[in-house]
Amino acid sequence: MAMRELDALRSTTGEGEAADWQIEPLIDHIVSHHHTYVRNALPSIGSALATLETVHGRRHPELAQVRWHVEQLRLDLFHHLLKEEHLLFPYLRDLARYSADPGVVSNSPFGTVENPIRMLEREHRHAAEALRAIRQLTRDYRTPPDGCASYRACMAELAEFECDLHRHLHLEDRVLFPKALELERIAWQE
Repeated sequence: MAMRELDALRSTTGEGEAADWQIEPLIDHIVSHHHTYVRNALPSIGSALATLETVHGRRHPELAQVRWHVEQLRLDLFHHLLKEEHLLFPYLRDLARYSADPGVVSNSPFGTVENPIRMLEREHRHAAEALRAIRQLTRDYRTPPDGCASYRACMAELAEFECDLHRHLHLEDRVLFPKALELERIAWQE
């Protein structure tokens, strides 16, 4: 997805102001909106794809590959979300508290915050690559001429998932992670 498309998405979702948010409300938004969406959408999409594969799989063998990619995304992202929610985000909350109340910060379980950020950004790129493969296999989420209403609905869900995941990754990579690096830099200077 091009940066201008992401800019357009941000302007229509109210997330354009996220750069001004404090780190804790930003984390809360990411978890309550984007992480919850991933956890709900991927099983639903996987189930719809399984049905489509049963009904349309002979004429559209690419559905098996799409379903495989979605299942891999589900497995990878569910693990990824847990790492963020149970390792990185609690540390970032500590850093945010430290900036308001010196002495509150705990020792980092992973050295500098750059270490998990690098790993998470690599996982973000992997998820984006999986979405590119899905987009290619589905020819930009097009329903084939012999596709039914369920096929159309599933393609629309996939397209919506891609948009949300790009917004999600943008918030983390371009807003949250730079804020985290800056907070840690300040905390370690004191």
